[in-house]
Amino acid sequence: MDSNGSVVIHFGHGVDRHISTLVMKGRYVEITYSHLVDRIDKKMNIDVVVTKLQTFQIVPHIQEDESEHEKINEEGDEMDDREELPAMVASSSKIPHTVDETMDVDLQVEGEAYQRTQNRGKAIAVDETSGVSSQSKKVMKVVVPRSGVWKHFPRTKESRDRCICHYCQKIFSCATKSGTSNLQKHLSICKEYQAWITSQGTSKMEINTDGNLKSSKVAEAVFREASNELIVLGELPLSFIESSAWKHFCRKVNLYKPHSRRTATIDIVEMYVRKKEGLRNMLCTTKQRVSLTTDIWVSQVTGASYMVITAHFVDATWQLKKLIIGFKYVMDHKGQTIATVLLECLAEWGIEKVFCITVDNATANTSAIRRFYREFSDVSPEALVLDGNFLHMRCCAHIINLIAKESLTEVGENVLAIRNAIQYVRSSTPRLNAFDLRVTTGRMSRGSLPMDIKTRWNSTFLMLSRALQFRTAFDRMEAEDRLYNDYFLEMDNGVKRCGPPSSRDWSAVEKLKRFLIIFYNNTLVVSASSTVNSYKCYGEIVTIERNLTALANSFDPELKVKASEMLQKFLKYWDGIKSVNRMLILATVFDPRKKMQFAKLCFEKLYEKESLESKAMLESVGDLLRSMFKEYNTRLRGSTGEASQSNHPSSSQPPTESQDQVTDRMELVVEDFGYERMDCVQGDGG
Repeated sequence: MDSNGSVVIHFGHGVDRHISTLVMKGRYVEITYSHLVDRIDKKMNIDVVVTKLQTFQIVPHIQEDESEHEKINEEGDEMDDREELPAMVASSSKIPHTVDETMDVDLQVEGEAYQRTQNRGKAIAVDETSGVSSQSKKVMKVVVPRSGVWKHFPRTKESRDRCICHYCQKIFSCATKSGTSNLQKHLSICKEYQAWITSQGTSKMEINTDGNLKSSKVAEAVFREASNELIVLGELPLSFIESSAWKHFCRKVNLYKPHSRRTATIDIVEMYVRKKEGLRNMLCTTKQRVSLTTDIWVSQVTGASYMVITAHFVDATWQLKKLIIGFKYVMDHKGQTIATVLLECLAEWGIEKVFCITVDNATANTSAIRRFYREFSDVSPEALVLDGNFLHMRCCAHIINLIAKESLTEVGENVLAIRNAIQYVRSSTPRLNAFDLRVTTGRMSRGSLPMDIKTRWNSTFLMLSRALQFRTAFDRMEAEDRLYNDYFLEMDNGVKRCGPPSSRDWSAVEKLKRFLIIFYNNTLVVSASSTVNSYKCYGEIVTIERNLTALANSFDPELKVKASEMLQKFLKYWDGIKSVNRMLILATVFDPRKKMQFAKLCFEKLYEKESLESKAMLESVGDLLRSMFKEYNTRLRGSTGEASQSNHPSSSQPPTESQDQVTDRMELVVEDFGYERMDCVQGDGG
């Protein structure tokens, strides 16, 4: 018997089934002890077991006399509002008086209750009038609330189904099945909460160095967005957001708790989609004509090939823009595949106007441009300029890179000897100090002798240029330092280490430097992507050809042979009007400081003054200029008024720096190496 006077009895399988059927039908069983024992022992031969296992809870009194029936006390859970449920009284018409009567009633309802007992996953029925369950009370699992609204609505002590607003002290229903919509709605209109938000924002303002107010602690949404941008701009792994270093930083500067890596992934993808859609709408709205550059990158890990597509254009404020509009997987390097990927990318962005496409000198790219021209010319009447005759643009930097790499390959052993000497000096502090003792010009450091990256010829050029400045110190190391000489006697991969540098090595490298300095400075000009440099490209091409021609006529036999080989490679890609895209010459003419005079000077330097080739080049450029003017004049004739209203930059735009200022800031080698530059020649002549 439990604390409420209820008897808990576990019978055999047969009696359990009958009693459960009665309980499920909402009936209460009143049993006399003598009849119960007699029925079980004599007829069913089932033991009576009082146990703590799965039981049926018989609520009515157990009495010796069958004639008297008493009220049945209900066992119920204590309610949160502390109200007592009325005691349920069993009606005499519904309650059998003996076990025999109980079994008879059971037989009548057994067929009806059998279907219900098959649904074992459902809860046992409870009497509608009493709320009494047929099973013992189960312990409910405490669920931690996940909604952020619970920070503002703590539950009351009297009932977990009631909560109170932290700001206005109003009480609300918060039953589990009701949700939190009412709480969120109240929070949006609670005047006390809005006033608190305003006061918090005001108290977190401070004066910056300019004398203006600024927020001393940004909103959590801004912190989350800035964290995602940090990962993208810094090219950091997504795991950085969960690292102990970032968490320590946030705690140290009193920032918010960092979000998870999964949340950062979702946010970054959403940010990418949002920014991409904004740029796409801008390109579709302005109908911008763009120039494209493409290149194929092969992963060293997986071997997969990817093509990057970059769009270049000048916006309405005359600012040069560069956008990577595609990083696409390509199955192979065939021209058809490249053209298909390129067309799909432009269709995805809604680009319908292209000026030119710059690619490297691979044969597949030439085939791809031809296929692209045939299909893209049908997109719109204004898809291409001058019928696409000047669509294909060879990459100047790529051609220079090919020539420079071939030059370095021919003097590989000479460069290797100097590289090994530099590696010895940089390998330890004692060796660096020993080298420093033999340097007569200033204090040495590891940065004074940089190592090169073997796959990048420009880094090799910088290494050789610095090493030539310390040639005397290396010669003294060879004459005085025994450890330095022993280093070159060691075996490297089964072969004696190359070095130390001899006079022959220094001489070969010094001659090579006279070529590389030309290529290096030209690469800095044509590779710049943040400033407009198209008007400089033709001048750089002429500069290379002029200096290679002069070196090919040198009195030094070795230098003459070397220059002649390079000149042949150069003419293979560029040879006056035959291979150079005339749009490069036209861009030079558009420079108001040069106009046609610079183009005429270049032609005279290349083909001699008043020569037929020079006159033909000058005439062809003039015809091209007139043709382009007529085409643009025809297209813009009907939209002059609209263009003047929408495309002119506002007078409030800050002034941009001149091209002279940009050129002055470029990291060019300013040492005098004795070669002629066409821009300097034109300046002297002007």
